[in-house]
Amino acid sequence: MKSVLFCSTLAFVIGALLSDMPPFDWRAALIVGAIVAVTVAVVIVVAVLTPFIALQAGATLLGTAVAIGSIALVTGIVAAVAAGLYFGHQGDIKHQEQVQRITGVTNQLDIYFHPSPDDPNRAADFQCTLVIYEEGDLASPMPEITTKKLEIKAKDATDFYDRVKEQMRVWFTRQVLADSDGRPRRVTVYMRPYPGEGVFDRLRSLAENNGMRKCVVTRVDGPWISAVEE
Repeated sequence: MKSVLFCSTLAFVIGALLSDMPPFDWRAALIVGAIVAVTVAVVIVVAVLTPFIALQAGATLLGTAVAIGSIALVTGIVAAVAAGLYFGHQGDIKHQEQVQRITGVTNQLDIYFHPSPDDPNRAADFQCTLVIYEEGDLASPMPEITTKKLEIKAKDATDFYDRVKEQMRVWFTRQVLADSDGRPRRVTVYMRPYPGEGVFDRLRSLAENNGMRKCVVTRVDGPWISAVEE
């Protein structure tokens, strides 16, 4: 009875302490704790049934079973807490790394052009795709990045740049994680297929003169590559 009361009290104290602990992995704690508890119980039972540990004179089978269960329970709880704290800390590190990765991507806007049906090395007239990277639920164990593509097919140059400017305006207006750190927005223009002379300069002007946020525009003389896959 004393052993049972001791284990119950210990479990209650540990449960109270866990409420103020750092990130805790309950799944790892339960698995490791159960494995350790069962292993300890089996080892003690085997030892009792062999000459390594002899039953004390007058000891009952029930008393021995309770003692073995108590030792296994306490050992399992200690192992569970250790495993939960360790794997919880590892999960917290991975979470922070993912948030930093998201922060470094969601302030980026990509622009790439569509190939012409006559020449895949040249861009079709007044067509492009804007790629926006959006963060998922940051409170989840492993937040994700969503890639959103906005396709533009315009009737002429004026319509084309007006549409691009409007989509940029919406993007510059929306808050992203990097804004809180004072990082500039980044617009990357991929020039393969080649859209023609003057296109990059016009797009750079639209981005840099957005009137809301500082923006760094980069030219890449190659095909589009997702920032998430880098």
